[in-house]
Amino acid sequence: MKTELLGQEKNIVRVKVEFEAAEFSKGLAEALGEISRSTNIPGFRKGHAPRRVIEMRVGRQALYNEALEKILPAALQQVVEDYDLETISDPSIHIDDIHEGEPVTCELTLEVMPETELPVLEEIEVERLNSQVTDDMVDALILDIRKRHSRLEPVERPAEKEDVVVVNFVTRILDDASSGESEPQKSEIDLSDEVVRSEVRSALIGRSAGDTVETEFDVEPDYRDSTVAGKRVHYTMTLETVNTRILPNLDAAFFKSLFGEDTEIATEESFRRKIGDDLLARMKRENEAHAAGRAVDEVSKRSTVDVPESLVERQIELLKKKDDEEARRRFNMGMKELLNLKEGEDEARYEGIIRSRAVEMVRNMLVLDAIGRKYEVEVSKDDLEAEVDRRAAVYGIERNRLLGLLHKDRKFLAGVVDDLRYSKITDLLMTLVKVRDVDELSVPQAETPSADGER
Repeated sequence: MKTELLGQEKNIVRVKVEFEAAEFSKGLAEALGEISRSTNIPGFRKGHAPRRVIEMRVGRQALYNEALEKILPAALQQVVEDYDLETISDPSIHIDDIHEGEPVTCELTLEVMPETELPVLEEIEVERLNSQVTDDMVDALILDIRKRHSRLEPVERPAEKEDVVVVNFVTRILDDASSGESEPQKSEIDLSDEVVRSEVRSALIGRSAGDTVETEFDVEPDYRDSTVAGKRVHYTMTLETVNTRILPNLDAAFFKSLFGEDTEIATEESFRRKIGDDLLARMKRENEAHAAGRAVDEVSKRSTVDVPESLVERQIELLKKKDDEEARRRFNMGMKELLNLKEGEDEARYEGIIRSRAVEMVRNMLVLDAIGRKYEVEVSKDDLEAEVDRRAAVYGIERNRLLGLLHKDRKFLAGVVDDLRYSKITDLLMTLVKVRDVDELSVPQAETPSADGER
């Protein structure tokens, strides 16, 4: 086999491949044997039909195509190795007319990873928030833990701001006379939860079981339910029960229920100390991760790279699939139903958001790959074993079982290795750029608030 590099334009490479007549003949023989053994041809035993009969059955061109499929994979692998190419999609193939007994020529068009021109990493500076834990933070976290392990007890008194109430309610859209009232619904509302609308909380506090109250409010224009988004909604609520929350005592029995019978946590002081230490460790991890994200974004912004459309399209499909799976898990409906997307402006807006996310993610990935290549970052066997141990602990499964799953699912294994490699590259990046610890981020680097909708 002979190869010749015909040219490269951006990340598209064209290579001419010429197979010797003997190479093609060998592939043709393999194809004939395979078709003969797998095809029922009347009058012949499997594997014994002559070529002319097989050609009449499948056609000469189909036979040639099968022959090429036998020899092309090895040729492609050889081209990738010879020209040190990192392909990102299957090649397109153009084949000249085939004449048996003569060399067979084809042209491969391969899409490869684009060149990325990195900035001087040592000149980039990012901010990292200082990690500071206050008594108020510890108090709030302990209260949250106690609430998650509390029990509810019905009470015969008006609702208070820390209570949990069960209400039956109907809604009506005020500026839509044709909508009418919704079907009655039941809901449990924690009046201490910050996501509860203030109008709902105010209407319920001070009311007793059996009382009916009304309230109304304007729904945000970007609310996820487009049937009420941007409209004024009226609620009629009837209290069914008022429940007080019974919090567990901060004693040895409670600490054992949290940490196990062998825990050394026996006093409220030691419990507070552990909660504070755990919170500080979590804050440090989060602040480091946010700073690393800003570093990647800054390097990406200053790098020169042509983002291949094929990678963007692939990432768009992955993001859509993930969004759809999450919508079905949380709301039992597809993303299109959840957002009430219609053909036209709504769908175009969603597509635009997804595309923007995909382009940014692919660009960052290409930049990290370039850093990894420049500094020869590799995932070692020890790295993989440590990650297996970590994931086994997180998933709560036996280590060898997880190893078995990885070896059976090569795609899963490749994903784990990729995650490890990008993590190592990001850790390296944080040692190369300048990191400035601050008590408050400057405005351009401030974190974007979560877009979670209210209840």
